[in-house]
Amino acid sequence: MSNEPIDLNQRERNRRAGRILKIVLLSAGCALAALVLLFNSIYVIGENEQAVLSRFGVIEEVVLTPSNDFMELYPGLMNAEGTRLQDVKVVKDKGLRFKLPFVTQVQIYDGRLNTFTSNAEPVNTSDKKQYYVTIFGQWQIANPALFSITQQNMVKAEQYLDNLVFPVIVQNINNLSAEDFVNNKDVLNQVLDEALATINDTVKESGIRFKDIQVNRTLLPDANMQSTYERMIANRAKVAQQLRSEGEEEYNKAVAAADRDARVITSDAIRDAERIKGEGDAEALAIYAEAYSVDPEFYAYWRSLQALETALSENTTLVMDETHPLWGDLLEWISEPDAQPDPAA
Repeated sequence: MSNEPIDLNQRERNRRAGRILKIVLLSAGCALAALVLLFNSIYVIGENEQAVLSRFGVIEEVVLTPSNDFMELYPGLMNAEGTRLQDVKVVKDKGLRFKLPFVTQVQIYDGRLNTFTSNAEPVNTSDKKQYYVTIFGQWQIANPALFSITQQNMVKAEQYLDNLVFPVIVQNINNLSAEDFVNNKDVLNQVLDEALATINDTVKESGIRFKDIQVNRTLLPDANMQSTYERMIANRAKVAQQLRSEGEEEYNKAVAAADRDARVITSDAIRDAERIKGEGDAEALAIYAEAYSVDPEFYAYWRSLQALETALSENTTLVMDETHPLWGDLLEWISEPDAQPDPAA
């Protein structure tokens, strides 16, 4: 038997430390449980995300993006027989939200566009021309509740679309001629729009909506390649010839208009020149008449001298009698005695 003394104070300190440790561990456990409970009570919907809330496998609520108008376009789909969605609550929201912890399950779906690209498959036009076509499309999950029931996941959805989209496109393209399919984009786009409407009418029951469908690539079989190239070359040559003809026509119109304008400008200039010249001559005659009216005899004499000067040019011989008006003044001057020269001078 040990004779060592018992330290009652140490025993009390050990009991106190044990109680404190139990309190700390209990507090830590409660805090951890509170955190777990909190994290299981909240969830976050991103800017482009949608969610399906279910309890024990039964869908109770659907959260859509604020811009999603699928429910307004097809309000009866949620009440369709067999969907089990008649009493599902539909809200448009984003950000932080609350749910019942451990009971309510949240499945997030991306609300952005997904790209669909088909494999190259043969199509035959109405005139028996064959092409290999690849289809490109943009689609989105517009109703995640319907999508979760009918497709469950993206892999199954892509398989579903691959089996659905291409046959519809092929059926519409088969009604086109090769000329329209290759060269007439307006006709092709109209056919694709009709196919888009048909596809959306089918996939809406799966909560899917296609935004756009286009022919991504067109390949020619070797047997049709040369004939198609020749037809395309002929079409381009036809268009080029038409453009040249239209250009030549416009050129001829421009030249004719320029010539017409030039003739009009020239005739107007000649008319104005003649008018100005006539006005100048009239003004000159008026000045002459006013000047000559002062001494008519001098004017007559001066005009006679001008006529003589013009007539008596080099190597010119004039035969006139003495009564000719051009000689009148000169003969009169010669016959006057004072006009004879003085011999003594």
